[in-house]
Amino acid sequence: MTATAHALIGGAIAASTGNNPALGISISAISHPIVDMIPHWDFGYGWRKKSKTLLLFQSSSDLIFGIAVTFLIFGTTTNPLYLLICIFASESWDIMQMPYLLFNWKFFPFSTFYKFSHQTNRKTKMPWGILTQAATVTGLVLVLRFIH
Repeated sequence: MTATAHALIGGAIAASTGNNPALGISISAISHPIVDMIPHWDFGYGWRKKSKTLLLFQSSSDLIFGIAVTFLIFGTTTNPLYLLICIFASESWDIMQMPYLLFNWKFFPFSTFYKFSHQTNRKTKMPWGILTQAATVTGLVLVLRFIH
């Protein structure tokens, strides 16, 4: 999933668990590998063929955009610090892979996150990879808003 998708999911979780940070942060972190099992496209697709500068730029831009959009949607519904922590918890799996991908740090914990993600990530090409993300994020946001 894109960082934007993970941020929105983390934001929806924060907004729906506002009085229970232990629950919200935990669910946000666990949501990442679960939704990555759904076939999707992201900027890491074909990362071996990209320059490290391009990969860093695309990933960082996606992360910044995702945080901004999530704050626009959920920023008034919960504590901003709690929202940010849930966003980063939902992004943490990909963040922990970046040293492996960018700097060839093929040792613990970065290699562990990369290997686990490599086994659980289900990739697909455009346009289906964006459509599956849009449906997943929309469905989760609606369900979490409904149960809140």
